Amino acid sequence: MSSNIALIAGITGTVGGALAKQLAGSGAWRVMGISRRRPSVAIEDVSYIRADLSNFEACVKALERQPSVTHLFYCARATHFEQPVESPQDNLQLFSRALRATERTSKKLRHVHLVQGGKYYGVHVGPFPTPARERDRRCVVSNFNYDQQDLLTRRSERAKWSWSSSRPNTLLHFSPHNPRNIVSTLGAYAAICRASGAAMDFPGPPGAYASLTQVTTLKLLARTMEQISTVPLCANNAFNVTNTDVFRWMALWPKIAKACSVETGTVRPMRLAEVMADKNELWRDICEREGLRATKLSEVANWAFADATLERYWDEILCHNKARNHGLAEWDDSEKRFVEIMKSYQAARILP
Repeated sequence: MSSNIALIAGITGTVGGALAKQLAGSGAWRVMGISRRRPSVAIEDVSYIRADLSNFEACVKALERQPSVTHLFYCARATHFEQPVESPQDNLQLFSRALRATERTSKKLRHVHLVQGGKYYGVHVGPFPTPARERDRRCVVSNFNYDQQDLLTRRSERAKWSWSSSRPNTLLHFSPHNPRNIVSTLGAYAAICRASGAAMDFPGPPGAYASLTQVTTLKLLARTMEQISTVPLCANNAFNVTNTDVFRWMALWPKIAKACSVETGTVRPMRLAEVMADKNELWRDICEREGLRATKLSEVANWAFADATLERYWDEILCHNKARNHGLAEWDDSEKRFVEIMKSYQAARILP
C-alpha cells in the first residue's frame, strides 16, 4: 500500500478532479476527496467523502473514519459569481476549517498544497507588473489568496508539515460537465454566430485582442502539483504554473473560427452575457440540426466568465524562472492545445 495518502478538498471541482485522476493513475497514491456534493462522474480508485467544508465538526467526524492523510491538496473555492473580487472571509474560513480538520484527524500530515492562480497578482483587476514573479509585492485590493497564503505560512511555522502553492492562469481543459470553460464557451459562441449568419467577432476591447496572455493546460497543472508536493527542493515555496508560452487573441481567434467553420469577424466590444441571453432556443435548434447531445446552453457556456476573461486589455504574463530553477520544466503549446480541446468537444458531439 502506498505511503502517500492524499486528501483533495474540492475534488468535484475542475482542478480537484484533474488532480485526483493524476494521482490515482500514477499508482503511487491512495486518493480521497472531500466535497459537499457527489461527483457527476466518479473517478476510478478514488474514495469520496461527503462533508461541507463550512462545517468544521462534520469534516472532523468524516475524516476520523479515514486513514491518516499525508498530503492535503486544497482546490476548493467559496461559492462565487464572476465578480472581480471574491469574498476573502468566506474563502479563508473554508481553507482554515479544512486545514484544522486534517491536522486534528491525521498525525502523519507531511505537506499542504494550496491552489491559487493569476488572481494573486491581480490579473482580474487591471494592469500589473509583468512578468509577475512570486516575490512581487501585493496589490492593495482585497484578495482571498493573500489571506489563505498568510494562514498557510503562519500555521506551518509550528507544524511538522511543509507547504507549497501553485499559481496557474486561465485553464484549458476538456470538462463536459463544467460550463465555466473558455474553450466550450467560445465554441458555443462560434456555433451561434454561424447559425445566425454572422462572423465570429471578438467581443472584448481592441486592447484585449492585441495583449499578450498566458494559459495553463489542466493536465499540466495536475502533474506539476504532484511534483511540487513531493520534491523536497520545492517545499515551502509558491510557483507560477502556466504553459510558459504567450499568445495574442488576434493570432488565435482565426484558428478558433476555422476549427468551428465560421468566418473570422472583427473586434466588436459587447457583453456576451447580455447578447447571448436570448439564444437558448437557437441552441436547441443547433443541437437538433447538428445531431449533438441534447444540452442546455447554460451547460456548455458561461458567458460572464468569457466576458471577464476577454475584457483584459493588459498583458497577463507570469515569470517561470523560479519554477525552472526548481526542476519544474513542463510546458505546452497553448494555441495548438486550445484547438485540440475544441475538437475534443466536437468529437464528443457537444459542439458542432
